Amino acid sequence: MEKAKRKNKEIIQALNWRYATKVFDPSKKVSDEDMHTILESARLSPSSSGVEAWKFFVIHDKEVREKIFQVSNQLKVLDASHLIVITYRMDVAENITRERLERTAKIQGQKIEELGSLKAMLEGGIAKKTKDGTLEAWTRAQAYIPLGIMIETASLLGIDNGPMEGFIPEKVDEILNLKEKNLKSVTMLALGYRGSDSAALRPKVRREFEEVIEFI
Repeated sequence: MEKAKRKNKEIIQALNWRYATKVFDPSKKVSDEDMHTILESARLSPSSSGVEAWKFFVIHDKEVREKIFQVSNQLKVLDASHLIVITYRMDVAENITRERLERTAKIQGQKIEELGSLKAMLEGGIAKKTKDGTLEAWTRAQAYIPLGIMIETASLLGIDNGPMEGFIPEKVDEILNLKEKNLKSVTMLALGYRGSDSAALRPKVRREFEEVIEFI
């Protein structure tokens, strides 16, 4: 019980400590171990129907970062210890069902023929979204799940983070040659340690618990 209470307190403290970091100290680097944990949390993220229709690009190359900076105009692209570009897949209708079935069969030791109900669910859902014209929006929305989980994981590790939109996705897609990989960029995440920034000292502004939570 006491251990659970401590964990509860630690989680809330970490989320209160966190802020959307815009100024990073370029001299401070996130350790390989911490980065692996953050990336593993992204890999283990839940997705609708377990499709995992995403890919994460960790941008180390300084020249590539400079190009991304030119189409985002956000200094954290250059100064953060690590930059992750989150992308979503454009070949869901063609390939995702087969891949999901093969992955499930391999990991869970089943035959694909035994996964008929899963196949029907996946094919039916994708067919409906394709007909409704909502397939890409659905796939795109999935990419924000691992973003949130990486933010929380980093915060629990005491690592500053700043999610980003505000860039030109088509330009980032060109820089990373995403079109030929059937991918599109949707958001980015900068990770590192905060620099001198008065915003970090201001109280967190959030609506009250009672305003956003209703028990029925």
